[in-house]
Amino acid sequence: MRKLLVTTALMLILSLGMPLRAEVFEGKVYPANNRDYRNLLLPRLREAKKSVYMIMFLASYYPDYKETSPTNLFLEELIKAHARGVKVEVILDQSDSNYDSHSATENFRTALYLSGNGITTYFDSPEKTTHAKLIVIDGKTVVIGSANWSYSAMSRNNETTVIIESPELAAYYTGYFEDLKKSCGSAVHPTDR
Repeated sequence: MRKLLVTTALMLILSLGMPLRAEVFEGKVYPANNRDYRNLLLPRLREAKKSVYMIMFLASYYPDYKETSPTNLFLEELIKAHARGVKVEVILDQSDSNYDSHSATENFRTALYLSGNGITTYFDSPEKTTHAKLIVIDGKTVVIGSANWSYSAMSRNNETTVIIESPELAAYYTGYFEDLKKSCGSAVHPTDR
């Protein structure tokens, strides 16, 4: 009986066209947990030459802590990269649930700050929660993990992140970024200020 159930399940999966295994990518992996995130991300943003694509559930800009907040430093590096001619695109969450109202407010403030510095920021559809924390740099570096760009994530929380040097994985996640961007509900453009 058990063999019949397994066989039936396998046939169902195959008939639906679902893959039996995930794709495998090779590359160098660097753990960037907790406070290491800042030290490992900043130089990569500073060295960006072609593109930076970012998807973030929460990205906070702290105007009262312009030069001391790690997230402000990250945002400044995005702005400097854009000024160097690097293509910088950002997607942020804007969930319409009450639970996420804090992040939506923070993300809108950040989008206004970025757009004031020439960077268009896209918002996901309000019906979706985009909980991803992803950065793709120059088509070769992927930063992915649990860390939001917030005071708590950068200063207090235990966060796990990896930085992966893999052009194949970067291409995969650039495609993911582009697919998500197509479904975005709105954007804040530099001319919207």
